[in-house]
Amino acid sequence: MFPPNRGTTRVEKSNTYGGFANRAASTFGSIAAQILSRTPGARKEGAATDPVRRESYHEASAKAQPWRIHRLGGGSRKHWSAIKGAALGAFDRLYRTHCLDLTKARADRRAGLRDDVPHADDRLHGDDRPVLWYMLDRYNHMTGQLYPTYATIATETGKSVGFVKASLHRLRRFGFICWVRRTKTKEGTEGQAGPQLEQTSNAYFFAWAEQLVAEAKATFQNLLTIATKKLRGDVKPSRPTVPSDPVLAATLARMSSTIDARDAAMPSASS
Repeated sequence: MFPPNRGTTRVEKSNTYGGFANRAASTFGSIAAQILSRTPGARKEGAATDPVRRESYHEASAKAQPWRIHRLGGGSRKHWSAIKGAALGAFDRLYRTHCLDLTKARADRRAGLRDDVPHADDRLHGDDRPVLWYMLDRYNHMTGQLYPTYATIATETGKSVGFVKASLHRLRRFGFICWVRRTKTKEGTEGQAGPQLEQTSNAYFFAWAEQLVAEAKATFQNLLTIATKKLRGDVKPSRPTVPSDPVLAATLARMSSTIDARDAAMPSASS
């Protein structure tokens, strides 16, 4: 009789252990997928689902609804119009500053005093204003909700989707707008294994008191103060155009009539 083949026995044992490990890993993966499927806003894994962006929250979660915290205007259209005007005025002031800085930087480069100019993403562009104006105009002053898609913004402003994305990032850099990334459950995948989510539009909000850069914040606050005083009727009455003294008023009226008669007698330059 031949002695037993010990090498074959070790291989068989190795295959047995390997099969057990594979089954255990598969079971663990299945459990993990079930846990993730119950977690709103979880990042999706595997080929069965589409990847979503990091720091995204399911649209049903509180973190994906910034309007609960950041709601401006107090429900008044006039108050929101005052805020909107102050925000646009602050943009205009900062944009002019960036234009002057860019002009000076280009002159210094031509003079050999510097090698570069501010990068395009480090300054506001003139075409960023229509994007900001649209977002301010689209804002629901009653609920605070604002979540248009990139395609909608591009269509309404006449810009490309790529420009809209870049413009929004510039506006966020200087504190004019903020947003939260959101996901939603894929239609028809409710109850399926795995977090069947897909990216949806961002939820935008305004937090000028915390985010607006110092160069624009002072302008925003001044313009908003003036507009608020007008709403309350605190603005000083304008000076009357006609003097209250009747003798002086009659004298000015005669002088005005004399000047009008003289101008009527003179030939026109086009005759």
